[in-house]
Amino acid sequence: MKQCPKCRSTYTDDRLRFCLTDGSELTPVADEQATLVAGRGRTVPDRPHGGHGTAGRGSIGKVLAVVGVLGIFLIVAIVAFVLVLYVGISRSKMSDTGNGNRNAPTSSSPAPTPDNEKQRLQDELANVQKRLAEDEKNTNRAVSSQPTPNSLGTISARVNSPSDGFLALRSQPNSSSNLIVKIPHGNAVTVENCNRNKVTIGGRTGRWCLISWNGYQGYVFDAWLIY
Repeated sequence: MKQCPKCRSTYTDDRLRFCLTDGSELTPVADEQATLVAGRGRTVPDRPHGGHGTAGRGSIGKVLAVVGVLGIFLIVAIVAFVLVLYVGISRSKMSDTGNGNRNAPTSSSPAPTPDNEKQRLQDELANVQKRLAEDEKNTNRAVSSQPTPNSLGTISARVNSPSDGFLALRSQPNSSSNLIVKIPHGNAVTVENCNRNKVTIGGRTGRWCLISWNGYQGYVFDAWLIY
């Protein structure tokens, strides 16, 4: 057993030569602890023995205590800051709301007068009449574009398209509709009805007619028909 002559710390490890607390050279002591007489015959034990000394444990305890106190103060400061910030934002919102309510203009829509109501009804009636006229015009246009039956019933005709060698049979009475089949030049077709209005296509004027040929039915431009 060894003991520090300065701090009186004792060590049971005989391999140690210096004090772990103050670095003083250790001196050997007897195995039995000395006792001190204190007061009226009471024995006070010497400082407790330990492998690392009591001074080291005391220093660590103080450091931990200081760190704990600082942590508590930091938490309290953060909570106080959050509360102050929250209160400030709440007051700002309440102030803005109050100012907005005070500054908001108090306007009420004027009650409609008989003249205004009459004008509104007239405008609505005019819009309805305009829509009806447009619908009627579109209906007449659609009807006029549909083929009408021939007065003499079905008529036989012959394809006359020597330059192309065929006449296009289409799904609708216009040149942009789908091509059903190409009718060869010189073939006979049956004309069922034709449009009233004439149009010009490829420098020729004619009508779109509904015809039948070889089990097919569709529309051709009769400027390339002979009948």
